[in-house]
Amino acid sequence: MLRNFYHLCAVTLSIVFSSLISQSFAQQKETVVIGVSNESSFSRKSETIEVPWKAVKKKLKNADPHMVLVKDLRTDTELPSQVLYYGTTEPQALIFQVDIAPGAQINFGIQKGKPSEYKLKTYGRQVPERFDDFAWENDMVAFRMYGAALDGRKDNAKGIDYWSKRTSELVINKWYKGKDYHNDKSEGGDVYHVGFTLGAGNSAPLVDTSLIFPANYASYKILDQGPVRISFQLMYKPWTVNGKEVSQVKTITLDAGSNINKIVDQYNFNGKELPVAIGVTKHKGNGTATIDSLNRLVSYWDPADGKDNGMIGTGVIVPSYKTENYSDKYGHVFIGVKVAKNKPVVYYQGGGWDKSGYFADNAAWVNYIKDYKQKLDNKLKVKVK
Repeated sequence: MLRNFYHLCAVTLSIVFSSLISQSFAQQKETVVIGVSNESSFSRKSETIEVPWKAVKKKLKNADPHMVLVKDLRTDTELPSQVLYYGTTEPQALIFQVDIAPGAQINFGIQKGKPSEYKLKTYGRQVPERFDDFAWENDMVAFRMYGAALDGRKDNAKGIDYWSKRTSELVINKWYKGKDYHNDKSEGGDVYHVGFTLGAGNSAPLVDTSLIFPANYASYKILDQGPVRISFQLMYKPWTVNGKEVSQVKTITLDAGSNINKIVDQYNFNGKELPVAIGVTKHKGNGTATIDSLNRLVSYWDPADGKDNGMIGTGVIVPSYKTENYSDKYGHVFIGVKVAKNKPVVYYQGGGWDKSGYFADNAAWVNYIKDYKQKLDNKLKVKVK
């Protein structure tokens, strides 16, 4: 009993001491203190914290977006951060990433100062040398969408392509320059087939039993690009769906440390609603489909293209939109929704590879997607003090 008393005293003193250190660092320099709490029962790793720029500017008078940095106030250690513009000319938010244990609360500080040269962990660009692909990546995965220059060719494709990586380095430019990215040379490769399917997690209008794809994206806009996040938009020209004209803007966001993109699809059309399928393709061969309506997700795990290229998992989560059905048909595993006029669809899409070292089997991949859904449902608490 006495031992438990001493342990309780030691824990209490540790918390008090940590708080005093945080206050001391904050007092030494003008600081916006950001309290982050994990009220969930599981650890969070590489989770992105977003602080509105208005809150930063309110606390740090005349703050220059090029001259702010973030520190862990427990250790006075600088953390990689990024100012977001959302495609505008004015700063909108500041982001950084945290690792935090269940039940923990950590104070971070935003201060004026010249930030360090952070290693880039996200990147994306149009690839005009390869038929206007738009490719993007982080330290975990890479993806691409197909551009207008590919329309009409025999190798045309419509869905999201997943590139398997087993390196934390950025590889897009290197792989395109080498023109041999279908072969794994120790870093990974493009060993996933898309064709006229949803690929690794696209969406498309569904009429009867057919997916009605638009022409490949016509224009793009990079919204933000930095060490923590890549965010961009793809714009599609109008096309006809069941006699109605439809257009689309797709906004994709990928943060460092994640295998999953956030996607916002804005469909524009006349009428009350548009049936849309959001899902992943099923390749021929032995694959495992998962439909989990409780966690609002579907996934597929099957062999990669080529010989000895391992297994690939793909999946989508549609967390809040009204779901019409969960289906395993038409060559896909998908979630059907009826898109309301002027209401964007927000969903999450990603991929994993057993040779990356992170996903030993289908169960590991499905658990990763489920855990991601739990993070969406149990967001970290962020307080500007």
